[in-house]
Amino acid sequence: MDNSKATIIDLNAELAKLTMFRGLTPQTNRAERQGSATLLGPYRNGILFAGKSAGTSHWEDHTEDELVHVLDGTKILDIVCDDGPPKSFEVHAGMIAIVSKGAWHRFSSAEGGTSWSATLPGDHIEQDVDDPRTAQSQKVIAGGTPNIIDLNAELAKLTMFRGRTPQSTMADRKGSSARLASYRDGGLSGTKFDGKGDWEAHLAGEELIHVLEGAATLEIVCDDGPPRSFALRAGIIAVNPQGAWHRFQSSEGVTLMAATPFPSEVIELDVEDPRTVAHKPA
Repeated sequence: MDNSKATIIDLNAELAKLTMFRGLTPQTNRAERQGSATLLGPYRNGILFAGKSAGTSHWEDHTEDELVHVLDGTKILDIVCDDGPPKSFEVHAGMIAIVSKGAWHRFSSAEGGTSWSATLPGDHIEQDVDDPRTAQSQKVIAGGTPNIIDLNAELAKLTMFRGRTPQSTMADRKGSSARLASYRDGGLSGTKFDGKGDWEAHLAGEELIHVLEGAATLEIVCDDGPPRSFALRAGIIAVNPQGAWHRFQSSEGVTLMAATPFPSEVIELDVEDPRTVAHKPA
């Protein structure tokens, strides 16, 4: 993705186009799954992907952490965490699983589940085996227990911060935002606010924002012209390009989940264009 534009995805609308694919197996190919899964867009050398399925997927691994958000139903994550047998974790609606890079894993669902993910290239095994190491014994396996986050429960702990400004400090915002987990070279966080955030830019890669409740306006510097504005509402995913100045504001209140790479730069001034002032590291 280049710095020419932000990517705005109406996740709810894309999911409404899909039908549940039943009978998923490790041998199921893309043609067979047509209509049950969709590519949402590019993201950090990988893709954003959404799907509805019941059954068992193939074993796979990825070159970076994978983020999977289950929206409805329940999925079972099988994963190789150590030298022992694969472990299983239940991931139900409203939960997020972060799978460590290099770890063999697969998802299954008896009744069917809907999810979206930020995923990357990797290897996969199109065999229905209980342990992927029996099929690829020569491959070195990365360790690490997955991070399972009950997003709904974590957001329920937060309060709406009213009257946010670019000068609002972390102390001011205490109780309205929380770091949820480490993710790739940054972190996953949740926040609730109304008002106006500071201008920020992320130097290591694109930032992913999922609007969970309410509405907000994304202002972003995409090119040599003035900042552009995008109206976001619940169910929208926005991908802010690497290094692009952007900020969020909301008059009625908004709840966001963000996957943010570090380091970042911020401007704690209420200016119309961040290019008119100096900035500092976050």
